[in-house]
Amino acid sequence: MRLFVLAVMFVMTSASAAMAISGEEPYEALQRGDFRVAGARFLPLAEKGDARAQYNLGLLYASGLGVTHDFQAAFKWHRSAAGQGHAGAQNALAQMFAKGHGVPQDNVRAHMWYSVAIESSTGGSKQELTKDRDNLASRMTLPQIQKAHEMAERCVESKFKKCDEK
Repeated sequence: MRLFVLAVMFVMTSASAAMAISGEEPYEALQRGDFRVAGARFLPLAEKGDARAQYNLGLLYASGLGVTHDFQAAFKWHRSAAGQGHAGAQNALAQMFAKGHGVPQDNVRAHMWYSVAIESSTGGSKQELTKDRDNLASRMTLPQIQKAHEMAERCVESKFKKCDEK
């Protein structure tokens, strides 16, 4: 019986290790520059709610690498990852709103997403995000900036659930 339990534990551990390796497959494909394979491998992970996969799939759709260029699909995947606190996805949304890529151009929402990304970020990326947000703010009115701050506060306090309300 003890041997059976050990065998079952070995199989379960091996299966978990195999799944973890297959979970790294899209990232290995990205490193190789095989964007088509990366996109195909990210999709099931993204559909299961993996924020990192959602973010990377969004980047592929935004750039058209390995998948059809589609800003609306990019927005969908970035928004899903941003809702889980993924700072890179929050930054991607800020850029999409700032440039009007796949969404109506909206400096208030862009500023809000930059602020949210700053809150979610660690290390040196905060400085770069702050620079981008401040550059955007130089083209905004004071009431627009105040509105963006209110929206960012509501978004962060709601754990990224109330980020789409203006």
